[in-house]
Amino acid sequence: MHFRLRKKKEAWILTIWGWIILIVVLVMFIIGLSRGLGDYLRVNKPVEAKVLVVEGFLPDYALLLVCKEFEENQYDYIVTTGLPFTNGMEFCRYDSYADLARATLIGMGIDSNRVFSVPSPEAFIDRTYQNAVALGKWFEQQDKLPAAINLFSMGAHARRSWFLYRKALEPYKIKVGIIAAPDLTFDQHRWWKTSKGFRTVPVEALGYFFVRFFFHPPD
Repeated sequence: MHFRLRKKKEAWILTIWGWIILIVVLVMFIIGLSRGLGDYLRVNKPVEAKVLVVEGFLPDYALLLVCKEFEENQYDYIVTTGLPFTNGMEFCRYDSYADLARATLIGMGIDSNRVFSVPSPEAFIDRTYQNAVALGKWFEQQDKLPAAINLFSMGAHARRSWFLYRKALEPYKIKVGIIAAPDLTFDQHRWWKTSKGFRTVPVEALGYFFVRFFFHPPD
């Protein structure tokens, strides 16, 4: 008996034009996803709240938007968060990003009695989460547990911050909304066309993916 180990079989394969069309379709699909990625990360979902929490790393143009948000929506007060500075301490008037943001907001016209600085202890990992933990402890110590807050962040960092603040404030049953200032250093709809955008958006996307599925609060 003769056993055949192979046989001839006809198959369809793409021509050069078929490959070109397939590549064009894939590129268009990737570009479509890429354009949506910037919008997805820069999330805006404010809630009804009387407390506005501001991440201290925001640049001045974003803090001007904070002032506008504060005045137009009649918040009771602002809380700035942020880590201590890790360099240049001898030459800086302020100890942390939280303190600097508060001073800047006061300089922009916010009543000093209505803006509070809540710096977190020095941290080199889970920094955003540590800022949120410090905020929750401050609310508890000051007997200022609000029912809800709006977090003011910026650009592609917003969705990750929103997730981490919600997780840190969950034990206090504080509802967290999010407002994101635009990042003017690149076009969020065509972020891949600039070095800053190409470095920022994918890194923030990976960072959000990590905290969303793998982050566990430290003990």
